Amino acid sequence: CVALVARGVDPVETLSLLRGDWHLGYDPYAHRVAPQCTPLATNTLHAVGLARAATIKGEDTAALVFVGDGATSEGDTHEALNFAGVWRAPVVFLVQNNGYAISVPLSKQNAAPSLAHKGVGYGVVSMLVDGNDPAIVYTAVQSALEAARAGKGPTWIEARTYRIEAHTNADDASRYRNEDEVLSWLARDPIDRLDRYLTTRAVLDAGTRSRIAEEAEAFASSLRDRMNVDPALDPAALFEHVYTTPTQALRRQAARVAR
Repeated sequence: CVALVARGVDPVETLSLLRGDWHLGYDPYAHRVAPQCTPLATNTLHAVGLARAATIKGEDTAALVFVGDGATSEGDTHEALNFAGVWRAPVVFLVQNNGYAISVPLSKQNAAPSLAHKGVGYGVVSMLVDGNDPAIVYTAVQSALEAARAGKGPTWIEARTYRIEAHTNADDASRYRNEDEVLSWLARDPIDRLDRYLTTRAVLDAGTRSRIAEEAEAFASSLRDRMNVDPALDPAALFEHVYTTPTQALRRQAARVAR
């Protein structure tokens, strides 16, 4: 969600997608953000394909794809890594390793010393970073994207972090981890760390912090109001974004609906 909003996607479109609204979807070309994929790791293949296409067309661009630690066990990820390495595709894989694939700990997912080692086997530049340090993550991704755009090939980044909450509201996380573990990671919360970093350097003060909190609450309140409005829908919109060039059959169906 945050990544989509950061790319300029209207938060209502993002939340409607998560709510399961049938009439939803953002324009991936306008925002340069691919549609979200429910099956784990399929987005890695899409990212490599887009990156390869950019190379063939001579475009100065790169693809950034996010996966979790659990998705690194999927075959699609390994296929994507293999082709990324072979083609030297301008793609950056950011692995958000939060320690658990739902309830399966990393020790039961991977026998290597780190997930970063998986990229090495495919000839892909790989690195391990502190995923709870915003500055380090930003720097690592930025340098990897610059390398990709410069024709230096793909990068595989493992960012070690932690999932503080349960996987879903149907997940009882206390069955597979203890409170001490959660508290130890909570002390390394990335937002708190960034707050302390900016405060000690006089970039952030109490007044600025208060203003940001007020703006965030106003934004959230407005968003809640917008989400509670049921928009009037044009039935003809059902036929949009089905084909690049609508088929004759689709045009006939749309015409019948319009009557």
